[in-house]
Amino acid sequence: MHEGHRRRLYEKLKNGDNLYEHEILEMLLFNAYPRKNTNPVAHELLVRFPSISEVLSASYDELISVPGVGEQVALYLMCVGKCVEKGNNARFFASFSNRGDIYDFVKLRMRGHTSERLELYFIDKGGKLMRISRFTSGESDMVRVQPEEVIKLVSVIHPYAMVAAHNHPGGTSRPSVTDDDFTKQCQIICSMNNVRLYDHVIYASEEDIYSYFDSGKLDEIERDYSIRNLIKHEE
Repeated sequence: MHEGHRRRLYEKLKNGDNLYEHEILEMLLFNAYPRKNTNPVAHELLVRFPSISEVLSASYDELISVPGVGEQVALYLMCVGKCVEKGNNARFFASFSNRGDIYDFVKLRMRGHTSERLELYFIDKGGKLMRISRFTSGESDMVRVQPEEVIKLVSVIHPYAMVAAHNHPGGTSRPSVTDDDFTKQCQIICSMNNVRLYDHVIYASEEDIYSYFDSGKLDEIERDYSIRNLIKHEE
């Protein structure tokens, strides 16, 4: 019986249906109670606390005083609360109001790494960072990303804009032919999905950072590799 109820709630979540607060808390508790009906405990928590937010910010002593909540469940809810707290702090920090904010964020993400890594930052219309995707190979001077992977991310996340960033450990920030080709691929993919490519930033050190936007190279790539212009050239 419980499995059928859980499946119905999961289907509502997957389909984006409206969920009552107690249903959301029920699903959260599925992990704490693998084989138990979580509905009564969810209701008990929401009787004691006015919202899920208050549940997740409650102290250990407050939680274990709720009928049906033992030590493991209380610690689980506190851990989830800490995750939410950290996530809110990260979202507040990762908001870009100008180019300098982007470069500072790239420095923070890239400094100290001895192997090459590529990151894609997906941004909403208000400048808030929505998602980060990282690609690494473990090699000091190479990381490969297939266009299909970028296409899938863009189609799932639906960002307003994207920034690509990678590092050149032990080298200069000067872009290679491979870097140029990847930027062109990103521009085509973004253009096809009505997404702006804000920049491709290459980090070599705190003092040595290359920006395709600042160099003017991005304008050339955008002109030559937007889907509209490519179609015109074929005509």
